[in-house]
Amino acid sequence: MEIGESPLECACREAEEETGLQLKFSDFKPFGYVSEKNYEGDSHWLMFLFDCLCPIESKPKDFDEGCYEFFCRQEIDKIKIPPSDSRLVWPFYDRRKEGFWGIQADCNQPEPKIRIEAGPNL
Repeated sequence: MEIGESPLECACREAEEETGLQLKFSDFKPFGYVSEKNYEGDSHWLMFLFDCLCPIESKPKDFDEGCYEFFCRQEIDKIKIPPSDSRLVWPFYDRRKEGFWGIQADCNQPEPKIRIEAGPNL
């Protein structure tokens, strides 16, 4: 946000930085956003979610932030991922073909209060 890039510009830049793939806007399809208030007690997050329409032919090289693995959707629920991703990202990923989703999570209490702000079945 500091440099004024759009969510789609950010997705293209992050894809290249983290995978080496040079993708175009048309390689992405947005399916939602997650807004987290008071995440871990001191910050706010706004995450935009995209499907990458460009097939990845091989596993990207490891980089300073970590390494890559490919998982089928059913395996995701069995691996160690942040609890907020389990509750705020993957259930709506599973329903992305229904339309665009907007989720707000108020993290001011131990159990975040989740509200659907935008969705196909409101």
